[in-house]
This record gives sequence, C-alpha cells and structure tokens, in this order.
Amino acid sequence: MINIQRLPEPDILKKNKAKWMKAFLEKRAKGDIKRPSHSQYAHQQIRDTLGAMSFHKCFYCECKVGVGKDGNPEVDHHIEVSEEPKSAFKWSNLYLSCQGCNRGKLDNSQIPVSECLDPCDSSENPADHLIFDGEIIRSKACSSKGMKTIQKYKLDRDELDHLRVRQLRDFERFLRQLYERGGKGALTLKEKEAINSFKQTEHAFSLMFSIYLNKFGF
Repeated sequence: MINIQRLPEPDILKKNKAKWMKAFLEKRAKGDIKRPSHSQYAHQQIRDTLGAMSFHKCFYCECKVGVGKDGNPEVDHHIEVSEEPKSAFKWSNLYLSCQGCNRGKLDNSQIPVSECLDPCDSSENPADHLIFDGEIIRSKACSSKGMKTIQKYKLDRDELDHLRVRQLRDFERFLRQLYERGGKGALTLKEKEAINSFKQTEHAFSLMFSIYLNKFGF
C-alpha cells in the first residue's frame, strides 16, 4: 500500500450521481435491491480514472490489476454500501481493487476502515506501519494499524506472496546481470536509475522495493 492522490471526479459521475443515487435509494427502500448498479459506480470512465491514480495497481495490495487470479480490476466501496448507502456514488468512497482484496476483505463490523491504513489519506505513511521479510508482509514495530490493515484486506494471502516472490526474483536476476557486467566497478547513473525504478510508484509492490532499497541508500 502506498499513498495515492485522488484525481478530479470523472464527468460521468458528476453528471449522473444524483440521479443514480435517487433511483438506488428508492429501490433499496422498497427492498428491491441492496446494492447499486455495478455498471454505474464501476463505469469504464470511473475505472480508468481510478486506474490512472494508482498506475493500474490495486489501492490496497499494489498488485497490477489484470495480473494473476487476484488481479481482475474492480471498483470497491471503501466504506461499504450496507453501512453507508448514501456513499454509493461518492467519488471519495470509490477505490480500485483487485478481486482478492475487494471480495476477500473483512466486513467493517469486524475491522473498521477507521482502524486501518487508508491509501488516500496523505497524513499517514504506510511505510511507518508496514514492513517486509522477504515477500512476507508484517506490521512494523507492532503497529496496530499495520496489523489490522493486513488482516482486513488479507495482504498476507498466498496469492500475494507468490506475486511478490516473482517480483523479487526478477529484481535478483537484474542485480545479478549488473554484477556480471564487465568491470564490476561503481554503478553508472543509468544503472542506479534502473535500480530505483523498482521503487517508483508505477511499479508493482513499490512499497516493498522502497523499503528494501532505502536500506542501501537508494
């Protein structure tokens, strides 16, 4: 998880949210439906904007959406519709999520979002609460917020461990190639930039790489 800056509200949502909300609440009051229409709150324009915000990564686990069985992109209600129906079409409540984080997360009655890290809250740095041991994610210094974030979104599930291992192996191969290059002298500027690219926000699991590389002065 990393900090994500929200982009302006998509036009499709600006123009239609009041109409969509009215229809949803009326049907919900009659008991006809419990959830809003996926075709509305997850409209392609909304998904594209959310994807641009996170460089097409899940807001929670940082996997590239579309990669692996957990990677199918979905629009998640950060605060569940069952808890706050009037937030069904609220732009600040819509997050991009992989299937695993969205469908597998624990209900707010079990672990409230208020007790977890919020990627769209710039007042807190996830690196202050989360750390990695190899591909294994853990809470940093027994951070309660870090632990509950891992538990709520199941950031320690096997599928994510597998994806993180793949990324670490790619990085290991890259470093080996640098080591085996002729001369084995000091790293060039281009090589340093290539190493640092693994921790850039657009890279999958950039928090993990940022934590590791910062230890070595990158």
